[in-house]
Amino acid sequence: MLGRTQYAGAFLLIGPALGWLAAARACLADPCGALGRGLLTSAFAPVIGLERLWHLDAMEDVGFALLTGGRRCSSRHTVGGWRRHLGWHEVDAFCHRTSPWHHVRGATALVSYDEHTIPRWTRKFRIRKGYVTTRNKYMRCEKLFCAYDLLSGRYLAVRATPGDWGLSDLAVPLVRQTLARGRPAYLHALFDAGAGPSDAAVMALWDLVEQEHPRLDVTLRACRYPHRVRQWKALPSGLFVSYPEPGRYVGAPPKEIRLAETETVLQADGAGRAVRTVVCREVVPGPKKDRWHPLFTTGLVGPDEVLGLFRTRQRHEQAYRVGVYDEALDAVPCGYDKQSPDPQRPRFHRGPLQMIGWLVALVYNAVADLAAGLTGDWAGSHVRTLRRMVFNRPGTVYETPTALLVQLDPFAGQEALVPVVDAFNDKRHRLPWLENRQVVISLTPRGPARSGP
Repeated sequence: MLGRTQYAGAFLLIGPALGWLAAARACLADPCGALGRGLLTSAFAPVIGLERLWHLDAMEDVGFALLTGGRRCSSRHTVGGWRRHLGWHEVDAFCHRTSPWHHVRGATALVSYDEHTIPRWTRKFRIRKGYVTTRNKYMRCEKLFCAYDLLSGRYLAVRATPGDWGLSDLAVPLVRQTLARGRPAYLHALFDAGAGPSDAAVMALWDLVEQEHPRLDVTLRACRYPHRVRQWKALPSGLFVSYPEPGRYVGAPPKEIRLAETETVLQADGAGRAVRTVVCREVVPGPKKDRWHPLFTTGLVGPDEVLGLFRTRQRHEQAYRVGVYDEALDAVPCGYDKQSPDPQRPRFHRGPLQMIGWLVALVYNAVADLAAGLTGDWAGSHVRTLRRMVFNRPGTVYETPTALLVQLDPFAGQEALVPVVDAFNDKRHRLPWLENRQVVISLTPRGPARSGP
């Protein structure tokens, strides 16, 4: 017996982790021999809830050591040193190799593109500023731009940038990447207002739609500039069609929204172009003003369907929240080089920021796949839910000459893991860092239910 572990259930994700490790060895250089420990530690840290790198100093769990490539837990110096020396071109190759494009290949795809801002609190290094919505101000930050498949609920791609980049800078390249690598039969791309801060940015997306017609449609929330809002508010009331919607809670009175379809003339390069616009007016009872939500779209479906498609983008926003609160997404390493000779103009290293950000996305995808395989209503569960119910379960680790046996202690609801454990054992995963032993997971049968008081 090797010992007790508090993370016996986390071994269920060893299969995806071995795939990421094989892809990393094919893409990343490893001059110091720290690739295996660095990648596996960075991947399993968000699984078990290890929020900061220096928390490794207090980690002595034998199960976590075996998960991360050795018999003893790695130090934060080894993992941090590996992260700091990641090259951006190698990280790009790893991201391309591990991106789950099969979710959209040859299918009708509904993909959301958005940015996630990571605030930085440094005063020594003068890095670029961007708008941070949670703080409602411009401050030093860095950004991750992600493509998220709304139908499967999986991340497709990520790109790290300095804080002064906007969604309009990467909107067209991200859509082109999805079309080229994902090769969907049809793609409907959804954007927040950040993709169209100017008429030229909107026109660039519309030009891409014309080039890729009929494979591509785009819907984005229009910026509510005062002169545009005045135009939309001046629309005749007869154009608006009223739709009732459920209230904010069970038993609440239904809400009323009014939809109208019009055209907005955009000016770019001295020429105007009429863009189909769906104007949503949310009626707010009482003294408060009604809310206006305009959408630019190239789709041909009705206004209510356009609004319904755009609202599915909330799943992407929810995925960001899960990443921040369940996987410590905001704790990814800095993109600015702390060894820069001039702190007023620090170099930007995209590799570490993008690598760890993408590993967080890969863990999100792997946990979603695991949740879909559990018996019962587990599909769509958050990472923290699976961590509490599955991953952070105590157990015992046994070692034989040919196998590593992980036995979970009995717990309520363990029957939901039976199909997942059976599928895991059928794949016969082997650990290269443990003399190629096969990992076998077993559940401990629970005793009969006690009767009486």
